[in-house]
Amino acid sequence: MWVAVGILLAIALGCWLVAKVVSSVAHKPQTDDALSNVPGQAPTNDVAPTSQTWLSKEEADSELVRDERGTLAFRVERREGEFRFVSQESGKQPAPGNLALARLGIFYLNVRGWKNYPAARLKVGDRIDLRRELENKHDPHAIAVARPGSKHIYGYVNKGFARRLAKPLDSGREFVGVVMGRAGVTIAIMPVAVAEELDL
Repeated sequence: MWVAVGILLAIALGCWLVAKVVSSVAHKPQTDDALSNVPGQAPTNDVAPTSQTWLSKEEADSELVRDERGTLAFRVERREGEFRFVSQESGKQPAPGNLALARLGIFYLNVRGWKNYPAARLKVGDRIDLRRELENKHDPHAIAVARPGSKHIYGYVNKGFARRLAKPLDSGREFVGVVMGRAGVTIAIMPVAVAEELDL
Protein backbone atom coordinates (compact mmCIF):
# COMPACT_ATOMS: atom_id res chain seq x y z
CA MET A 1 0.00 0.00 0.00
CA TRP A 2 2.79 2.45 0.87
CA VAL A 3 4.39 1.77 -2.49
CA ALA A 4 1.16 2.79 -4.24
CA VAL A 5 0.94 5.98 -2.17
CA GLY A 6 4.57 6.78 -3.02
CA ILE A 7 3.94 6.26 -6.73
CA LEU A 8 0.84 8.49 -6.64
CA LEU A 9 2.76 11.22 -4.82
CA ALA A 10 5.60 11.00 -7.34
CA ILE A 11 3.13 11.30 -10.23
CA ALA A 12 1.41 14.27 -8.58
CA LEU A 13 4.75 15.98 -7.96
CA GLY A 14 5.80 15.35 -11.55
CA CYS A 15 2.55 16.83 -12.89
CA TRP A 16 2.94 19.87 -10.64
CA LEU A 17 6.51 20.46 -11.85
CA VAL A 18 5.49 20.14 -15.51
CA ALA A 19 2.62 22.59 -14.97
CA LYS A 20 4.98 25.03 -13.25
CA VAL A 21 7.48 24.90 -16.13
CA VAL A 22 4.77 25.27 -18.77
CA SER A 23 3.23 28.17 -16.85
CA SER A 24 6.54 30.02 -16.53
CA VAL A 25 7.25 29.63 -20.25
CA ALA A 26 3.73 30.79 -21.18
CA HIS A 27 4.01 33.91 -19.00
CA LYS A 28 7.56 34.81 -19.94
CA PRO A 29 7.72 38.45 -21.10
CA GLN A 30 8.15 38.71 -24.83
CA THR A 31 10.85 40.78 -26.42
CA ASP A 32 10.17 43.12 -29.31
CA ASP A 33 11.50 40.46 -31.68
CA ALA A 34 9.03 37.92 -30.31
CA LEU A 35 6.14 40.34 -30.86
CA SER A 36 7.08 41.13 -34.43
CA ASN A 37 5.39 39.20 -37.19
CA VAL A 38 8.17 39.85 -39.67
CA PRO A 39 11.84 39.81 -38.67
CA GLY A 40 13.34 43.29 -38.64
CA GLN A 41 9.97 45.07 -38.44
CA ALA A 42 8.42 46.87 -35.51
CA PRO A 43 6.27 44.78 -33.19
CA THR A 44 2.61 44.53 -34.08
CA ASN A 45 1.33 44.21 -30.52
CA ASP A 46 -1.14 47.07 -29.89
CA VAL A 47 -0.97 46.89 -26.10
CA ALA A 48 1.31 49.56 -24.69
CA PRO A 49 3.60 48.52 -21.86
CA THR A 50 2.67 49.92 -18.45
CA SER A 51 5.54 52.40 -18.52
CA GLN A 52 4.05 53.91 -21.68
CA THR A 53 0.56 54.18 -20.18
CA TRP A 54 0.96 55.30 -16.56
CA LEU A 55 2.74 58.35 -15.21
CA SER A 56 5.51 57.76 -12.70
CA LYS A 57 5.50 60.01 -9.63
CA GLU A 58 8.20 62.20 -11.17
CA GLU A 59 6.35 62.48 -14.48
CA ALA A 60 3.10 63.29 -12.69
CA ASP A 61 4.80 66.01 -10.65
CA SER A 62 6.08 67.69 -13.82
CA GLU A 63 3.15 67.03 -16.19
CA LEU A 64 0.02 67.34 -14.03
CA VAL A 65 0.37 71.08 -13.51
CA ARG A 66 -0.86 74.39 -14.81
CA ASP A 67 1.23 75.79 -17.64
CA GLU A 68 2.69 79.31 -17.75
CA ARG A 69 -0.69 80.66 -18.94
CA GLY A 70 -2.46 79.06 -15.98
CA THR A 71 -4.14 76.41 -18.12
CA LEU A 72 -4.25 72.79 -16.98
CA ALA A 73 -1.57 70.79 -18.79
CA PHE A 74 -3.79 67.71 -18.90
CA ARG A 75 -7.26 66.74 -20.05
CA VAL A 76 -9.94 64.16 -19.36
CA GLU A 77 -10.61 61.59 -22.06
CA ARG A 78 -12.47 58.34 -22.31
CA ARG A 79 -10.18 55.30 -22.33
CA GLU A 80 -11.29 51.69 -22.02
CA GLY A 81 -14.80 52.81 -21.08
CA GLU A 82 -13.64 55.05 -18.24
CA PHE A 83 -12.73 58.72 -17.85
CA ARG A 84 -9.01 59.22 -17.35
CA PHE A 85 -6.84 62.22 -16.68
CA VAL A 86 -4.28 62.35 -19.49
CA SER A 87 -1.12 64.42 -19.71
CA GLN A 88 -0.98 66.74 -22.73
CA GLU A 89 2.78 66.23 -22.90
CA SER A 90 3.11 62.44 -22.84
CA GLY A 91 -0.41 61.08 -23.20
CA LYS A 92 0.12 59.06 -20.03
CA GLN A 93 -2.33 58.87 -17.15
CA PRO A 94 -2.01 58.95 -13.36
CA ALA A 95 -3.32 56.26 -11.06
CA PRO A 96 -6.04 57.06 -8.52
CA GLY A 97 -4.60 58.62 -5.38
CA ASN A 98 -2.18 60.80 -7.32
CA LEU A 99 -0.87 63.64 -5.17
CA ALA A 100 0.09 65.91 -8.10
CA LEU A 101 -3.63 66.18 -8.91
CA ALA A 102 -4.46 66.70 -5.22
CA ARG A 103 -2.12 69.70 -5.13
CA LEU A 104 -4.36 71.22 -7.82
CA GLY A 105 -7.47 70.50 -5.76
CA ILE A 106 -8.45 67.40 -7.76
CA PHE A 107 -8.96 64.34 -5.61
CA TYR A 108 -8.84 61.23 -7.81
CA LEU A 109 -9.57 58.15 -5.75
CA ASN A 110 -11.23 54.81 -5.30
CA VAL A 111 -14.24 54.89 -2.98
CA ARG A 112 -13.50 53.11 0.31
CA GLY A 113 -15.89 50.55 1.71
CA TRP A 114 -17.98 50.26 -1.44
CA LYS A 115 -18.17 46.47 -1.05
CA ASN A 116 -20.08 46.95 2.21
CA TYR A 117 -22.95 48.87 0.64
CA PRO A 118 -25.57 48.15 -2.02
CA ALA A 119 -24.37 48.80 -5.56
CA ALA A 120 -24.82 52.41 -6.59
CA ARG A 121 -25.32 51.52 -10.27
CA LEU A 122 -23.59 54.63 -11.50
CA LYS A 123 -22.19 55.21 -14.96
CA VAL A 124 -19.01 56.95 -16.01
CA GLY A 125 -19.66 60.69 -16.06
CA ASP A 126 -22.48 60.60 -13.48
CA ARG A 127 -22.33 63.14 -10.68
CA ILE A 128 -22.15 62.01 -7.07
CA ASP A 129 -23.11 63.62 -3.79
CA LEU A 130 -20.55 64.23 -1.07
CA ARG A 131 -21.98 64.15 2.44
CA ARG A 132 -20.01 65.27 5.47
CA GLU A 133 -20.52 63.09 8.53
CA LEU A 134 -19.57 65.42 11.36
CA GLU A 135 -20.77 62.95 13.99
CA ASN A 136 -18.81 59.98 12.60
CA LYS A 137 -17.09 58.46 15.63
CA HIS A 138 -14.39 56.77 13.52
CA ASP A 139 -13.33 59.83 11.55
CA PRO A 140 -14.32 63.44 12.29
CA HIS A 141 -13.43 64.34 8.69
CA ALA A 142 -15.57 61.57 7.16
CA ILE A 143 -17.09 62.26 3.75
CA ALA A 144 -19.64 59.77 2.48
CA VAL A 145 -20.29 59.23 -1.22
CA ALA A 146 -23.84 58.75 -2.49
CA ARG A 147 -25.87 58.65 -5.65
CA PRO A 148 -27.62 62.03 -6.08
CA GLY A 149 -31.07 62.04 -4.51
CA SER A 150 -30.47 58.76 -2.69
CA LYS A 151 -30.65 58.52 1.07
CA HIS A 152 -28.15 55.64 1.01
CA ILE A 153 -24.40 56.06 0.76
CA TYR A 154 -22.18 53.62 -1.09
CA GLY A 155 -18.79 54.33 0.45
CA TYR A 156 -16.38 56.95 1.73
CA VAL A 157 -13.57 59.21 0.61
CA ASN A 158 -10.32 57.83 2.05
CA LYS A 159 -9.11 59.44 5.29
CA GLY A 160 -6.16 61.27 3.75
CA PHE A 161 -8.21 63.06 1.12
CA ALA A 162 -11.17 63.52 3.49
CA ARG A 163 -8.88 65.38 5.89
CA ARG A 164 -7.96 67.79 3.07
CA LEU A 165 -11.54 68.20 1.81
CA ALA A 166 -13.48 68.46 5.08
CA LYS A 167 -12.62 72.05 5.96
CA PRO A 168 -13.37 73.51 2.49
CA LEU A 169 -16.65 71.56 2.36
CA ASP A 170 -17.61 72.73 5.84
CA SER A 171 -16.90 76.34 4.86
CA GLY A 172 -19.37 76.06 1.98
CA ARG A 173 -16.93 75.74 -0.90
CA GLU A 174 -18.58 73.92 -3.79
CA PHE A 175 -17.07 70.75 -5.16
CA VAL A 176 -18.17 68.45 -7.95
CA GLY A 177 -17.92 64.69 -7.64
CA VAL A 178 -17.77 62.75 -10.91
CA VAL A 179 -17.72 59.02 -11.56
CA MET A 180 -14.53 58.24 -13.47
CA GLY A 181 -14.61 54.44 -13.45
CA ARG A 182 -17.10 51.65 -13.86
CA ALA A 183 -19.69 51.08 -11.13
CA GLY A 184 -18.81 54.37 -9.44
CA VAL A 185 -15.80 52.99 -7.59
CA THR A 186 -13.25 55.42 -9.06
CA ILE A 187 -14.26 59.05 -8.65
CA ALA A 188 -12.82 62.53 -8.93
CA ILE A 189 -13.72 65.41 -6.64
CA MET A 190 -12.77 68.93 -7.64
CA PRO A 191 -13.84 72.57 -7.34
CA VAL A 192 -16.66 73.55 -9.69
CA ALA A 193 -14.40 75.86 -11.72
CA VAL A 194 -11.91 73.05 -12.36
CA ALA A 195 -14.71 70.69 -13.42
CA GLU A 196 -15.89 73.31 -15.91
CA GLU A 197 -12.36 73.79 -17.20
CA LEU A 198 -12.12 70.02 -17.80
CA ASP A 199 -15.64 69.88 -19.35
CA LEU A 200 -16.93 67.53 -16.66
